[in-house]
Amino acid sequence: MPAIRVLGPLEVRVAGRELSVPGRNGPWLLSGLALAAGRPMPEDRLVEWAWGPGGASVGALRTGISRIRAWLRDQMALTDAIELTGHGYRLDITCVRLDAARFMELSEAAAAEREPARRFDLLRRASAEWRAPVLLGAPEGLRSCPEAHRLETTRLACVIDLADLALALDRPEEAVDHLAPLAELHPYDERLHARLVTVLGASGRRAQALRWFEATRRRLADELGVDPSPGLRDAHAALLAEDGRTGGRMDGRTGGPAGGQEADRPAAPNMLPPDVPDFTGREGIRQELRRYLEDTDRNTVAIAALSGMGGIGKTALALHLAYEARARFPDGQLFMDLHGTGTQVEPVGPAEVLSRFLRILGVGGDSVPPTLDERAELFRTLMSDRRALIILDNASDAGQVMPVLPGSPSCAVIVTSRRSLGALAGARHVDLDVLSPAQSATLLERIVGRDRLARDPAALRDLPSLCGHLPLALRIAGARLAAKRHWSTATLVAHLSDERRRLDEFAYGPMHVRAVFELSYQGLEEDEQRAFRRLSLVEVTSFPSWAAAALLDIGVPEADRLLETLVDAQLLQVAASDFAGRTRYRFHDLVRLFSREMSEAEDPAPVRNDALGRMLSCLLSVCRAAYSALYGGEHQIVRGSPKRWSLPDGYVREMVADPVEWFETERLTIVNAVPLAAATGYEDLSWDLACTTAIFFSLRTYLDDQRAMLEIGYAAAEQAGDLRGQAAVLHRRGMLHADKALYDGAAADFERSLRLFEQAGDVHGRGIARAYLAMVDRFVGRPDQAMPRYERALEELREAGDAGTEAHVLRSVGQIHLDHGRLGRARAGFEAALAIYTELDAQRGLAQTRYWLGNLELREERYAEAREVFTKTLLSVRTIGDRAGEALALHGLGVSSLRQGLLEEAEAALTGATEITRSIKSLLNEARVRTALGELHHVAGRAAEAVAQLETAMTIAADIGARPVEQQAAKLLAEVRDAGLGD
Repeated sequence: MPAIRVLGPLEVRVAGRELSVPGRNGPWLLSGLALAAGRPMPEDRLVEWAWGPGGASVGALRTGISRIRAWLRDQMALTDAIELTGHGYRLDITCVRLDAARFMELSEAAAAEREPARRFDLLRRASAEWRAPVLLGAPEGLRSCPEAHRLETTRLACVIDLADLALALDRPEEAVDHLAPLAELHPYDERLHARLVTVLGASGRRAQALRWFEATRRRLADELGVDPSPGLRDAHAALLAEDGRTGGRMDGRTGGPAGGQEADRPAAPNMLPPDVPDFTGREGIRQELRRYLEDTDRNTVAIAALSGMGGIGKTALALHLAYEARARFPDGQLFMDLHGTGTQVEPVGPAEVLSRFLRILGVGGDSVPPTLDERAELFRTLMSDRRALIILDNASDAGQVMPVLPGSPSCAVIVTSRRSLGALAGARHVDLDVLSPAQSATLLERIVGRDRLARDPAALRDLPSLCGHLPLALRIAGARLAAKRHWSTATLVAHLSDERRRLDEFAYGPMHVRAVFELSYQGLEEDEQRAFRRLSLVEVTSFPSWAAAALLDIGVPEADRLLETLVDAQLLQVAASDFAGRTRYRFHDLVRLFSREMSEAEDPAPVRNDALGRMLSCLLSVCRAAYSALYGGEHQIVRGSPKRWSLPDGYVREMVADPVEWFETERLTIVNAVPLAAATGYEDLSWDLACTTAIFFSLRTYLDDQRAMLEIGYAAAEQAGDLRGQAAVLHRRGMLHADKALYDGAAADFERSLRLFEQAGDVHGRGIARAYLAMVDRFVGRPDQAMPRYERALEELREAGDAGTEAHVLRSVGQIHLDHGRLGRARAGFEAALAIYTELDAQRGLAQTRYWLGNLELREERYAEAREVFTKTLLSVRTIGDRAGEALALHGLGVSSLRQGLLEEAEAALTGATEITRSIKSLLNEARVRTALGELHHVAGRAAEAVAQLETAMTIAADIGARPVEQQAAKLLAEVRDAGLGD
């Protein structure tokens, strides 16, 4: 059976062979599903785990899931291992061996077992499933999720129980290998350390037990300022009592033999500032870096380069690591703040750093060489036989650091910088991110006190987010709460909720969030500062480089350069890559507020508004290009203002080559842009954006977003007195009503749209509105009214030159002929539409027309040809992400299979179509599909199922006023009942 292992680094094995999960995010998607252990996992959590806080589009998630499904099928012969439920994606763990599931199963069995020896064996087997912490090496958000925490907590309880049983059964040596690695991972859990000391002693390893106790005692004193707990002291006392009986004599300070040469060693330099007593988080990074820094087998100096934005906790992590590892570096711990960021303090050059280090190492002032090279040589000579740790804090670049590096592999160096220090060859680079929500809450609890924060759980949930999970901001918030005992957590949350004053609130004593950002900002060149200010003008989760190009009125390559400079300065973050691999950027929430402050202080309002106008008009031009890629041109839509800031045509074509995926990536940008345009005097851009993108919201069933965008766009057009804009929005809103089968509302909007287009003298708009009024007539069974409207609309559309909407009308006329048995005229309409769509390369129009050609083939009893057409249609609609079109194509495949007597294939296709129509709430299509399912059950002799489907279809059709579908279902229902009476 294939194995998936998450109790350690992710590992997938088949027949003893390890496999690599495909894709950059694929391993974390599979990990998230595995952690759920057979339970559905919501899409938003999978996106956050696999792509990080910036997230990705639902389309990107579905593409990733599809890729993993195909991989599971091809590599493991698992065809249905991942299913989509109403609550998210679920991994079927019955077809794989999942170590997490096996561990929980064994631990639960142990909890229920009353016989000690059998319980001990179950616990030992459960603990053996673990190789390392959950998903070691995975993104921190995934490793700190509730599912991972539950596994780690259960492991802790399991191993403690195992240790107690090992002692009771006089089998202590069997518990050592289970306790020791866990105790390393939990340096402050005194329950674990007390049991390990006891188990080591009981196994005859008293010297090791005493050394372990002494190391734990020192850690507790140095890092937490506390003495060992009574349980740990009792374990130590028991060891000493036993040792007295055996005659051994231990050094109470070191845990080693008493007396010895170390007493004569001179004091080693220790320049470390105090450790952070309430240090929180970074467990995985700390463990990884400790192993790296303390590795005695390396042949070069170990260099850990920590980078990250100001206030992220680089120095705190460096010091905490130093205190954890200092026992391995007994010959000294050197520290120097290089003042590399900002302009308030002059950076410390490498020559000055070396001079100070040489003096602390005992070199007299007169003996310090005069040149940088000579000082570096002497420093490397002095360090060659030492085991020393060096921290170089706040470096500006690699050049400030490289002359200070020792050459001996016995030494280790930790460097911190706001900029990435890629030029440090051989270094282990770590780019720190903000804390997780759970870690943020823990840090606040350690500063303020858990009991006090627990009085207001709602405010505690909000506070870390208002701090942006930034350690410095969290420390300031915690310090203010701790100092102001009369404040509740809700009081501070209220102060921080006003974005205009939030940065003012993040100041306490010497700690200032704004000052940290100012240092980074002042270090930028003028054009970089301008870019930083402009980027906050648009409220988006993430943005691409073309948006920056529009805001700054520059080319995309220059925008790329500036954005990467801001990333290097830790004032911007890389959010993710889009579906085509293009980089997207984001602000940290607090940095965005600082950027907005700088923009309002340094850029006049007209300058800011002009930049916004360029970006919004650029967005509209790209949206129109995406629309044209889908429809083969700007058809079935009324254009707004022609004045647009645009990008090079080739760049845009490449960007919207997959228009639906592009929309998924930029959906939230559009959702923010429509109201922003309305609020800043760009009313024409507001309604035009809402109308141009409405079809994409509809395709992906973001119907609430679509309705909100259209409401805002209509209000903007009405405010500006723009009749064409109002008419255009009413037409799109009518389409939204039609998608929901609200035909009365659709007809009312199309009628109002037609009247406004007539008032505006817009022949193109008249033709579009009239064509959609005819569509409503057709849906509700009024073909005699629909035909003359379609004929007049054709004249108007041809006059306006809108070939795409002309093809739409020709196809619709063909559907009326098909409904009334005029098959030759139906084919003529479909083929005429197909010819236009082919010339336009309008993929959606081609797919829709092929679907109706398939229905024509059915009417002509050419079932094999119909299946071929529907199969092509299905491939097309899946390519463009048209879920409604997918449902229709499956409906056609189901009916054609039914006509050929392929009942299993028919049922599979129709069932799939039903699921899609229900998920996207397409009532008209659901009624059509259920009618076909009713016919299938009737043919298969399942009368009760047939009646149920047909009655449901009739109810839906009657509710929405779809008279033709209701009549078809009623006719079939009568046949089913007549057949039952005949039997």
